Amino acid sequence: MSTAVMIRDPKAYVTPEVWEREVTLLLRNPDNTRELAEAKFAQAVAYLVTCGENPDLLMGPSKQVDEAWHSFMLDSIPYHHFTDRHFGRYIHHVPELGDGRDARDGGPLVLERTINAIKAAGFEIDPDLWGMESAADCNQCHAGCHDSPK
Repeated sequence: MSTAVMIRDPKAYVTPEVWEREVTLLLRNPDNTRELAEAKFAQAVAYLVTCGENPDLLMGPSKQVDEAWHSFMLDSIPYHHFTDRHFGRYIHHVPELGDGRDARDGGPLVLERTINAIKAAGFEIDPDLWGMESAADCNQCHAGCHDSPK
């Protein structure tokens, strides 16, 4: 007997107005089509929800997902509301200063761990946005925690 996994919808975590606003902000990048902007924001929300639910797991985004996270975070009022409402705390963004090639600095091992965690959390992964070669030089925490003061 197998247990079906419920697939979670990133759109369920923000209002339709916030969804539209964040997609529109991503469309300021001429390389983004509407479809790509929606996919990037969906993956960023899935990433952030997984981060919020796993505060002790070192995670980091791909470069394309990081673009959507940056855009959302810079739109600070909806971002703060999102993190506070769902997690009761702010999810910080901490850029890495190293070369990003070991698990501690957000390289491929962290990206693989991140992908697995997002899948385990019940979200679908868009493989086009999570290529292992696209590990961003940042993660959501310093020393493994979301609310680090550093």
